[in-house]
Amino acid sequence: MKHKVLVVYPHKCTGCRLCEQWCAQTHHGEMNPAKARLAVHRIHDRQINVPVACSQCVRAPCIEICPAECIGRDEGTFGLTLNAEECIGCRMCVDRCVRGAIKMDADADTPLLCDLCGGDPQCAKHCPEGAIDYVPFDRADRGFREHHARRLAGEQGGAR
Repeated sequence: MKHKVLVVYPHKCTGCRLCEQWCAQTHHGEMNPAKARLAVHRIHDRQINVPVACSQCVRAPCIEICPAECIGRDEGTFGLTLNAEECIGCRMCVDRCVRGAIKMDADADTPLLCDLCGGDPQCAKHCPEGAIDYVPFDRADRGFREHHARRLAGEQGGAR
């Protein structure tokens, strides 16, 4: 597959929330995290921040579950699309999202879906720590493998 996807690296996230700000500004013209299509969650007992973003599932449960058939996919970017006029606000897509990345727009009563900013996702572009990246689908797991390999090497003392 030649499409690109967002990947998140929680170990790099500082919790600055610039990703949320850029997303909301890009889509709604306001710096309002409630309008962002991703969210940074703070896990206090572990003192980590986790960016939660759409992973553009190949067989997207949000598309499959929508009873109004108003969620689709942009064939050029692979981002999600929404026909807001047809949306009935049932929240089934919110419940079905495996990443927990979909939330409702309280003003419009429709889901906030990641459209990948038309192929130029601002969250990834403006993340100062590289905690969100936009990479080809076939490379999406490389960063995770490297991170886990480095952690394992550190735990075991590495090669001697």
